Amino acid sequence: MLSNLNIKNYALIDNLSINFSDSFTVISGDTGSGKSIILDAISFLLGSRIDKKKLNEKKCVIEASFSINDELKPLFANNDLDFDNNTIIRREINSSGKIRNFINDTPVTANILSTISSAFIEIHAQHHNLLIKNRKEQLSVIDKLANNNIQINEYNNVLNQYNSLKKELQNFNKKEKLSDDDYQLFKFHFQEINQANIKDNEDVELEYEINLYENVNHILEITKTSNFLISEENHILDYLNRIKQLFSKYEQFNELNLRIDSSIIDLNDISDELSNIYDKFSSSDINLNEKLDRFNLINKILNKHSLNSSNELPSFSANLKSEIELYENFEIEKKQIHKKISELKEKLLKKAGSLTKSRNKIIPDFEKEVIRILKTLGMPHALFKVELNTLKDFSLNGIDEVIFKFSSNPGVVAQDISKIASGGEISRLVLALKYITTAKSEIKTIIFDEIDTGVSGKIASYMGDLMRTISSKNQLISVTHLPQIASKSNDHIKVFKTVNNNITRTDIKVLENEERVLEIARLLSGKQISDAAITNAKELLNQ
Repeated sequence: MLSNLNIKNYALIDNLSINFSDSFTVISGDTGSGKSIILDAISFLLGSRIDKKKLNEKKCVIEASFSINDELKPLFANNDLDFDNNTIIRREINSSGKIRNFINDTPVTANILSTISSAFIEIHAQHHNLLIKNRKEQLSVIDKLANNNIQINEYNNVLNQYNSLKKELQNFNKKEKLSDDDYQLFKFHFQEINQANIKDNEDVELEYEINLYENVNHILEITKTSNFLISEENHILDYLNRIKQLFSKYEQFNELNLRIDSSIIDLNDISDELSNIYDKFSSSDINLNEKLDRFNLINKILNKHSLNSSNELPSFSANLKSEIELYENFEIEKKQIHKKISELKEKLLKKAGSLTKSRNKIIPDFEKEVIRILKTLGMPHALFKVELNTLKDFSLNGIDEVIFKFSSNPGVVAQDISKIASGGEISRLVLALKYITTAKSEIKTIIFDEIDTGVSGKIASYMGDLMRTISSKNQLISVTHLPQIASKSNDHIKVFKTVNNNITRTDIKVLENEERVLEIARLLSGKQISDAAITNAKELLNQ
């Protein structure tokens, strides 16, 4: 239930606070007085976009408190919000246009705000009367009555998978697979590379080895000569040992003697290493021709595919393999996707069939109830039919198309309401539908914005009676210009304009007793209130 509404700095409103009772409240006022401003503010509070032309340089704040029951605790928990039976929703817009949303002082997104608020309040705006002519809206009414929310969610989960796979198939069909000739060529190249079994950097290592062994004789000659010069012919080591003996006689040569020792050790090491090199190369049984053949094979493959080194081969080979596998598995994968699509289609048909069955089950009683209510609204010859047709393809709500058919005249066959119903007839039909759906809904607060468009007199009185009945179970707030409806309410709020210092502002007043009589008399006769209008107003209030 909407307990209180506060609007600050929005359009013609500086600071406005409205308290609401839990029964039937009407809001009336002259055209342009600001009724729509209040409703716009409530719509914005519940998550709708705001008309920024109605903002000024001051910070705009719209806040409302709602009395809600414990059944909504899971919804709050699912959105990580603290639950409170007195829940406060607030939206703020600063001077730069930035919007902030709060539920019980916790910042939330606009989407969460809309999800939470839609569980306990609903606004029926003027343009919604036209929406009932829309077949999607008609289907929505049937699904509300059939409690199809869970089934529709389950159906949509399967539909999303189905559509995703169909898209995957489209993308798969767009893939460019190899021609038969290219497939054979790619396969040959792939096998050739695999059989060559080329390792990373093998070409570089081979080139080094080939260069080395092509000059093996020269290397042996250098090794042998160098070792001979160190240890044989020139007696380098003998000379160094002799110098060492000379240095040892005096302490002044100690440091130099150490350095001579180090040189002798280094030369011995060099001599040993040269011997090892000589032994290695002189005893090597390497086949240089084999190395050359292997090097040439690798270069042939690299040049064939415009590759710079053997390190690029793994990636190139993987691409070849991918293209080959695509060619070989294309039809197999395509069949697998088709199979999955067929399985999901069967599952979708079952889910859609279940929805159809659920809808068909409630339609007969729904038709009877609508006709019964229309008769109480002054349409004794009303006919109302719900036609359920099968679509050619899956929609977001199954495979059903709903058409509401209506006739208000005796002997006239019911036809599509989008083609024949007048404004007054649509208003009564919409009210009948709201009466039926609110009985099934968990929403406790309903706001009507001139749902009574196109009716007057006795019919308006009938509509007022029906609104009063709705308010026995739900909080009902109705913006109206009809005295017959205003007189049926428990509370009456008047919206009016004030002008101070050439500044126009919107304000409200909760009417009591004689004030209410005068307002209903005004609705009856206009600005000039006659005695007859006052008498008539009192009669309406006493009905």
